[in-house]
Amino acid sequence: MLGWTALLALAQTTLVPLVAFRGAVPSLVTIAVVLYAVRTGARRGAMLAIPAGLLEDIFAGTGGAWTLGTTIVALLAGGISRRMFADGWFAPAVLCGLAVLLRDLLFWTVMRMEGFPAGFAVAHLHTSLWRALFTSLVAFVWLIVRGRLVVDKTTVERWG
Repeated sequence: MLGWTALLALAQTTLVPLVAFRGAVPSLVTIAVVLYAVRTGARRGAMLAIPAGLLEDIFAGTGGAWTLGTTIVALLAGGISRRMFADGWFAPAVLCGLAVLLRDLLFWTVMRMEGFPAGFAVAHLHTSLWRALFTSLVAFVWLIVRGRLVVDKTTVERWG
Protein backbone atom coordinates (compact mmCIF):
# COMPACT_ATOMS: atom_id res chain seq x y z
CA MET A 1 0.00 0.00 0.00
CA LEU A 2 2.92 2.34 0.68
CA GLY A 3 4.06 2.04 -2.94
CA TRP A 4 0.62 3.07 -4.19
CA THR A 5 0.56 5.96 -1.74
CA ALA A 6 3.98 7.13 -2.94
CA LEU A 7 2.70 6.99 -6.51
CA LEU A 8 -0.40 8.97 -5.49
CA ALA A 9 1.77 11.57 -3.72
CA LEU A 10 3.85 11.97 -6.88
CA ALA A 11 0.72 12.23 -9.04
CA GLN A 12 -0.80 14.71 -6.60
CA THR A 13 2.16 17.04 -6.97
CA THR A 14 2.73 16.66 -10.71
CA LEU A 15 -0.45 15.68 -12.58
CA VAL A 16 -3.44 16.53 -10.39
CA PRO A 17 -2.75 20.31 -10.33
CA LEU A 18 -3.59 20.27 -14.04
CA VAL A 19 -7.26 19.65 -13.12
CA ALA A 20 -7.47 22.33 -10.43
CA PHE A 21 -10.90 23.87 -9.89
CA ARG A 22 -11.00 27.28 -8.20
CA GLY A 23 -7.46 26.67 -7.02
CA ALA A 24 -8.37 23.39 -5.34
CA VAL A 25 -7.13 19.94 -6.21
CA PRO A 26 -8.34 16.65 -4.76
CA SER A 27 -6.09 15.08 -2.15
CA LEU A 28 -5.34 11.61 -3.44
CA VAL A 29 -3.10 10.86 -0.47
CA THR A 30 -5.90 11.70 1.95
CA ILE A 31 -8.27 9.41 0.08
CA ALA A 32 -5.78 6.54 0.25
CA VAL A 33 -4.95 7.07 3.91
CA VAL A 34 -8.55 7.52 5.07
CA LEU A 35 -9.90 4.53 3.14
CA TYR A 36 -7.04 2.37 4.40
CA ALA A 37 -7.53 3.53 8.00
CA VAL A 38 -11.28 2.93 7.79
CA ARG A 39 -10.72 -0.65 6.66
CA THR A 40 -7.74 -1.60 8.84
CA GLY A 41 -7.97 0.57 11.95
CA ALA A 42 -6.26 3.58 13.46
CA ARG A 43 -2.88 2.03 14.17
CA ARG A 44 -2.33 0.65 10.68
CA GLY A 45 -3.73 3.82 9.14
CA ALA A 46 -1.22 5.90 11.08
CA MET A 47 1.58 3.58 9.96
CA LEU A 48 0.67 4.45 6.38
CA ALA A 49 -0.02 8.12 7.12
CA ILE A 50 3.41 8.91 8.55
CA PRO A 51 5.42 8.07 5.41
CA ALA A 52 2.65 9.43 3.16
CA GLY A 53 2.64 12.76 4.99
CA LEU A 54 6.43 12.79 5.02
CA LEU A 55 6.45 12.39 1.24
CA GLU A 56 4.04 15.32 0.92
CA ASP A 57 6.26 17.42 3.18
CA ILE A 58 9.29 16.53 1.08
CA PHE A 59 7.50 17.41 -2.17
CA ALA A 60 6.02 20.63 -0.74
CA GLY A 61 9.07 21.73 1.23
CA THR A 62 7.11 22.16 4.46
CA GLY A 63 8.43 21.30 7.88
CA GLY A 64 6.29 18.36 8.96
CA ALA A 65 2.84 19.95 8.83
CA TRP A 66 1.44 17.44 6.33
CA THR A 67 2.91 14.52 8.30
CA LEU A 68 1.24 15.68 11.50
CA GLY A 69 -2.09 16.44 9.80
CA THR A 70 -2.20 13.20 7.84
CA THR A 71 -1.33 11.09 10.88
CA ILE A 72 -3.99 12.68 13.09
CA VAL A 73 -6.57 12.28 10.34
CA ALA A 74 -5.67 8.58 9.96
CA LEU A 75 -5.98 8.02 13.71
CA LEU A 76 -9.39 9.68 13.81
CA ALA A 77 -10.64 7.91 10.67
CA GLY A 78 -9.52 4.57 12.07
CA GLY A 79 -11.29 5.33 15.34
CA ILE A 80 -14.49 6.34 13.57
CA SER A 81 -14.41 3.17 11.48
CA ARG A 82 -15.56 1.12 14.46
CA ARG A 83 -18.87 2.97 14.32
CA MET A 84 -19.31 3.11 10.55
CA PHE A 85 -20.08 0.70 7.73
CA ALA A 86 -16.89 0.99 5.69
CA ASP A 87 -18.08 -0.96 2.65
CA GLY A 88 -20.50 1.70 1.45
CA TRP A 89 -19.88 4.51 -0.98
CA PHE A 90 -21.37 7.61 0.55
CA ALA A 91 -20.10 7.55 4.15
CA PRO A 92 -16.43 6.88 3.31
CA ALA A 93 -16.51 9.57 0.59
CA VAL A 94 -17.96 12.13 3.02
CA LEU A 95 -15.38 11.05 5.59
CA CYS A 96 -12.64 11.76 3.02
CA GLY A 97 -14.00 15.28 2.53
CA LEU A 98 -14.19 15.92 6.28
CA ALA A 99 -10.67 14.53 6.63
CA VAL A 100 -9.42 17.07 4.09
CA LEU A 101 -10.98 19.91 6.08
CA LEU A 102 -9.41 18.69 9.33
CA ARG A 103 -6.08 18.01 7.64
CA ASP A 104 -5.97 21.48 6.10
CA LEU A 105 -6.90 23.02 9.46
CA LEU A 106 -4.05 21.15 11.15
CA PHE A 107 -1.67 22.07 8.33
CA TRP A 108 -2.42 25.79 8.53
CA THR A 109 -2.28 25.71 12.33
CA VAL A 110 1.23 24.25 12.20
CA MET A 111 2.24 26.69 9.46
CA ARG A 112 0.93 29.59 11.56
CA MET A 113 2.98 28.39 14.54
CA GLU A 114 6.01 28.33 12.25
CA GLY A 115 5.44 32.00 11.41
CA PHE A 116 3.30 31.92 8.27
CA PRO A 117 1.21 35.14 8.12
CA ALA A 118 -2.52 34.75 8.77
CA GLY A 119 -3.59 37.39 6.25
CA PHE A 120 -5.00 34.96 3.70
CA ALA A 121 -7.07 32.85 6.10
CA VAL A 122 -10.37 33.37 4.26
CA ALA A 123 -8.81 32.49 0.90
CA HIS A 124 -7.33 29.31 2.38
CA LEU A 125 -10.70 28.43 3.93
CA HIS A 126 -12.47 28.77 0.58
CA THR A 127 -9.81 26.65 -1.11
CA SER A 128 -10.12 24.03 1.63
CA LEU A 129 -13.90 23.86 1.21
CA TRP A 130 -13.59 23.39 -2.56
CA ARG A 131 -10.80 20.89 -2.00
CA ALA A 132 -12.94 18.89 0.44
CA LEU A 133 -15.83 18.80 -2.01
CA PHE A 134 -13.56 17.84 -4.90
CA THR A 135 -11.88 15.12 -2.80
CA SER A 136 -15.26 13.73 -1.72
CA LEU A 137 -16.38 13.52 -5.34
CA VAL A 138 -13.18 11.77 -6.44
CA ALA A 139 -13.44 9.35 -3.51
CA PHE A 140 -17.10 8.66 -4.31
CA VAL A 141 -16.31 7.92 -7.96
CA TRP A 142 -13.35 5.75 -6.94
CA LEU A 143 -15.48 3.75 -4.49
CA ILE A 144 -18.18 3.17 -7.10
CA VAL A 145 -15.68 2.13 -9.78
CA ARG A 146 -13.81 -0.12 -7.36
CA GLY A 147 -17.08 -1.68 -6.22
CA ARG A 148 -18.04 -2.45 -9.81
CA LEU A 149 -14.64 -3.80 -10.88
CA VAL A 150 -13.70 -5.89 -7.86
CA VAL A 151 -15.22 -9.31 -8.36
CA ASP A 152 -13.77 -11.05 -5.31
CA LYS A 153 -15.26 -9.20 -2.34
CA THR A 154 -12.85 -9.67 0.53
CA THR A 155 -12.58 -7.82 3.79
CA VAL A 156 -9.58 -6.90 5.84
CA GLU A 157 -9.52 -8.51 9.26
CA ARG A 158 -8.59 -6.39 12.26
CA TRP A 159 -5.85 -7.77 14.44
CA GLY A 160 -5.08 -6.45 17.88
